Amino acid sequence: MSIVSVSGATFLADSIILIRDKLLTNITDPLTASRPATEKFVMTSYPQRAVTYPLITIVDRNISQPQRLGMGSEGTVLTITLEIRIWARNVRERDELFDQVYTYLKGNQLDATTGLVASNLNNFKLNSAINISEDGEQGIKSKVCEFSFLFINN
Repeated sequence: MSIVSVSGATFLADSIILIRDKLLTNITDPLTASRPATEKFVMTSYPQRAVTYPLITIVDRNISQPQRLGMGSEGTVLTITLEIRIWARNVRERDELFDQVYTYLKGNQLDATTGLVASNLNNFKLNSAINISEDGEQGIKSKVCEFSFLFINN
């Protein structure tokens, strides 16, 4: 399923799938040659089984409705907050993947055909990026990032 633009009736699923697909095609998987064919580099849920790191997960974190579109309108302005979490084998890999994700999302807002605004996701914002590391040298290093977008739901 490929999403070109976010629709009012399916805005949450569309947003997650759109960002997943954009990251899949524009972020370099350090394990492209050795990743098992059954595993994905970018997922729309936390892994429920053993996986090969690094990987990126995208889940919804929060949706708020800061305002309506006006009196007599059923349309609303929504803020969609997505968590993009980078799971890596070491700090360097985690930070390099974060840099790629942030740089891509920041730089792909306004392209008239493939940009986030053209897909109906406006006002890109990085709300936070927090490092979480499991204990020990071999522990998984992750960065939990919250990005928000403004969506006009007519």
